[in-house]
Amino acid sequence: MASAGGAVPPRKVSFLFRREGIGHCGGVNALALSRDEQQLWTGSRDSTICCWSTAEKAQPDLMHEHVGHIDWVNGLALAGDVLVSCSSDKTLRVWQPDSPEPALGCLQGHSDYVTALAACADGSVLASGGLRGEVLLWDLATLRGIMAGSTQDQGYSASTAEVPRASVYAVAINAAGTLIAAGSTQGVSVVDVRSGRSVMQLKGHTDNVRSLQLEAEGRLLLSGSADHTMRLWDLGQQRCVQTLAVHTDSVWALAATPSFAAVFSGGRDGCIYRTRLSTRVSELLAVEQRPVLALAVASDERRLWAATTAPSVHTWHLELAAAASAHTAAIGGGSTSVGGGTPRSPLGAAAGAAAVLGGPCFIASPSAAARARLPFAGQQGSHPPPQQGEPAAATPGLPPIQHAVVLTDRRHVLTRDADGTVLCWDLTAGCVTRDYGRCELKEVEVALFQPNHSVSAWCQPEVKLGSLGGAMEPPQCFGAEIYAQDLGDEEAPVDLKVNFGEQMLVALFKGWAEAAQRTSCHALPAPSTQVLRPAQERVPGSRAVDQQSGAEPSDSGGSHGGDGERQSNVAAEQAAAGGFKASNLQDGDSEGQSIDGEPDQATRFKFLTPLAPVVMVSGSGGSGTRAGGTVPWRCPTDAFTGKEDVPQWVADCVLRGRYPVSRELKMAFQLMPLPGSPLPSLLQSKLNAPRVLRVNKVADYIRRKMEEQGIALREEPLFWDGSKEEKWHAEQAASADGSNDGSGGGLVSLPVHQLHPVQPFPGAASSISPAERARGSGLAGHGALLVTCAGNTVPWDFSLAAVRQWIWRRSDDLVLHYSVRDRTTPLKLPAIRRPS
Repeated sequence: MASAGGAVPPRKVSFLFRREGIGHCGGVNALALSRDEQQLWTGSRDSTICCWSTAEKAQPDLMHEHVGHIDWVNGLALAGDVLVSCSSDKTLRVWQPDSPEPALGCLQGHSDYVTALAACADGSVLASGGLRGEVLLWDLATLRGIMAGSTQDQGYSASTAEVPRASVYAVAINAAGTLIAAGSTQGVSVVDVRSGRSVMQLKGHTDNVRSLQLEAEGRLLLSGSADHTMRLWDLGQQRCVQTLAVHTDSVWALAATPSFAAVFSGGRDGCIYRTRLSTRVSELLAVEQRPVLALAVASDERRLWAATTAPSVHTWHLELAAAASAHTAAIGGGSTSVGGGTPRSPLGAAAGAAAVLGGPCFIASPSAAARARLPFAGQQGSHPPPQQGEPAAATPGLPPIQHAVVLTDRRHVLTRDADGTVLCWDLTAGCVTRDYGRCELKEVEVALFQPNHSVSAWCQPEVKLGSLGGAMEPPQCFGAEIYAQDLGDEEAPVDLKVNFGEQMLVALFKGWAEAAQRTSCHALPAPSTQVLRPAQERVPGSRAVDQQSGAEPSDSGGSHGGDGERQSNVAAEQAAAGGFKASNLQDGDSEGQSIDGEPDQATRFKFLTPLAPVVMVSGSGGSGTRAGGTVPWRCPTDAFTGKEDVPQWVADCVLRGRYPVSRELKMAFQLMPLPGSPLPSLLQSKLNAPRVLRVNKVADYIRRKMEEQGIALREEPLFWDGSKEEKWHAEQAASADGSNDGSGGGLVSLPVHQLHPVQPFPGAASSISPAERARGSGLAGHGALLVTCAGNTVPWDFSLAAVRQWIWRRSDDLVLHYSVRDRTTPLKLPAIRRPS
């Protein structure tokens, strides 16, 4: 059910075009290993969670997926009999681990990205950390009761832990759930869960603390930092007892054995080390090609799972490190116990000395500077040879889309994925129109550059989730139009324009609207109280250049704001008079159908993807425990139930065919004779017209105005796209035939083709005679009309907005001049720079 009132700011709507394939299409931020080590959950930057079998196979089997978040999944924690995830969408979600069913509940309370999670052994206490220095403590026993319906939800909210106001990137909790450690940009804070107050601040790291491991009993703490080091803390003494520098870059992932005898670490350098804390002997186990984000280790230390910025998770089979054990024994520390006391180096006074032991082993350095001086031989240089060369298994995945470039028509988008493949997408169809293979994105962008377009940014393409998507917010999303013929509908009326934002919303939410109408218990959302206008309805009294009937541009001389204000007033009057009309998408005389009770859901956007696009709606803040209210949500377009929490502004558009007035659809410009030209001025020189209006329509308007004054001008259009010349000839011939048989006719808007330089059209009639040229005033002799801007000849297939962006290049109102073409003077063509 749609929200009862408009949110401030309006909730953002996003869409995502899914690709066929198994596995993630984004880097993996989090891992969770089941207690029997038979299942592995992976939380990805593509917003999904996958559950994999850990059986010995080169390609693990995907068991099921958990889908619900709308942004990166940053953390996973098994809390008793549930799986909890946290996300950059500011929420936590609770799942049944062994089922692909929707989340049991959605937890809100963070005001920014939730970056880390930790749960105690029995799953009764959960800690979540996020940006803006927020650490929240959740009572999972109470939450389970609320989600099961056995406990009344009376506005449950998490308690807040007292930590410095600095972004938190890691949290850890002891087995009993009495102590929590939070790593941030200001070091490590240790919090007593009962009071929620900080009991100690651990200083020593010189950069962000990115990972933490807290011993089950709460005596020892391991921290990994962007300062390239790990530190071992004795919480009883509240001090650092060891500094371990084994990486050459930030330490992003830690995993310790239950006894804290060894720590496994991974980081930005791609290296995965195992370090024996009693002896400081480190062993390079494997080297990933991407930065390591998370680690999970089997209890017998024979298998390790590594998550990186790639979509695949690697399984590494480990040896028991006989070489490391031998070196440990040689230095007299082979039987040192960590569980019985504070770990100390067996080297006494020489404890901090770094040394290369041969093979994959070395003694951890006491500082990053000392680590950088270690003399490793071989091609690696900065690290020893790894124990393992290749992973034993890898989960499948799709190459993430990493870059996107919007073409000038704001309809097509170029993308480049991690494999270097460049694709061209059509947003109105949700599919790939051309595969360019592996090449440079910029080269394709330059080749497809079309300056005859300049369309407002109705949506913001996004590739954050590894697939192509887009974000829409009002009123910006309603600020762009396109001619229906440019969408491939050659049978559409010449001047029929469609609104990008409206059409995309109708296409995305068509299933929701149909389901809402079918659901008898569903109450349609109340109309919005803000001033809206009918979709594509012509405002009474206004005039535009592009009407087929020959109506002229508005001569009010007003600016953008004045035009928008007039439309707002008319919309308000229409609303008071009894409602709006459905979107008829035509500038002409079609009235449209009243939608009070039956929406007009027709759309010209047809998605041609094998998988239905996904709609994602952002939340509006607040706190709660259930997946209702204004929590963020997602749904494939073919799976709507009609009960989804659709934003009011979307419901107004989809159900009622109306949306906020957008000042981006029209623009003011001045139309005057070129100084020195014998052509007369127009009655009104300051006009308003749609941004998408093409110059050929302006030229036709000028020609008709001159005819009213007894001056006949011939049209000799100039096209940026040379392939349009042949079609223009055909259309002129058809127009002439139609005029002869009484059927009417007119110049048809031309579709966009491949890029060509401006070429002059030779014209059907012969050039002006020398006598006419000498007279200069021989305007009745069918002189050729020329339209210029800033001294440059304007191609007739440019829109007004394109002329302003690429030729006028100024912030004030566009000025166009018209004149009779002088054949003795060469045309000055606009110098338009392609993307560099």
